[in-house]
Amino acid sequence: MDEVLASFQDNVFTITLNRPDRKNAMDTGLLVGLLKALEKAREEKANIVIIRGSGKAFCAGGDLVEFRESADPGTRIDAMAETLHKGIKIIREIDAIVISVIEGVAVGAGIGLALACDITLATKNSIMNMGYRRIGLTPDGGGSIFLPRLIGAKRFNELYLLSRNIDMKEAKEMGLVNFVCEEDELEERLQSIINELKALPMETIGRFKDLVNHSCFFGLHDHLDKEKQYVSELAADSLFKERLDAFFRKR
Repeated sequence: MDEVLASFQDNVFTITLNRPDRKNAMDTGLLVGLLKALEKAREEKANIVIIRGSGKAFCAGGDLVEFRESADPGTRIDAMAETLHKGIKIIREIDAIVISVIEGVAVGAGIGLALACDITLATKNSIMNMGYRRIGLTPDGGGSIFLPRLIGAKRFNELYLLSRNIDMKEAKEMGLVNFVCEEDELEERLQSIINELKALPMETIGRFKDLVNHSCFFGLHDHLDKEKQYVSELAADSLFKERLDAFFRKR
């Protein structure tokens, strides 16, 4: 089974994370597939890119099973973060409007992936959670630049340090999502947003996103490098495997 599905129709490139049994957790295969799909969307010069998940979940973050089974989790996570961050950079720099569609859960790096996108649509029953501190890691995937710049340092500190769930009412109030709808209205609402966006001139998008990047996400490349460094260093520590073992015992 392909871990990432891609389709291109009417200038809309749809990327679907496809590990429904794992709530689309990011293993190496999924991250490589996501990067290749984003590169293809850029090559095809898509006007709109959709990133969503299968099985009524967006993304449960990094695959803790892969981390736990790795003989060298520090090196493994370093490589995985490198691949993820290449994809995040494309999302921010592609001349297309990128829409994330959140269903079910967006956890850990799944939050970074969603927030990297230009617009986010979510179903009412979805939740977000930073998750990282539960297993003794710092954020990657841009989570520690997108979140604090969108909601401020105090709220970011709370969400990381307490690792609590964020429902979509709160997420919308904080500016983490643009639109919230009932689950059975999702496809209709998504198509309505796509139609409205496609009716507007698309030649502005590349320059518009460049302005947003310079205004809100300046220093992104260096920040992603720092995220990768810290998460890899923490994963290389023997304490990380102990915390993973404790996490799995509690499940």
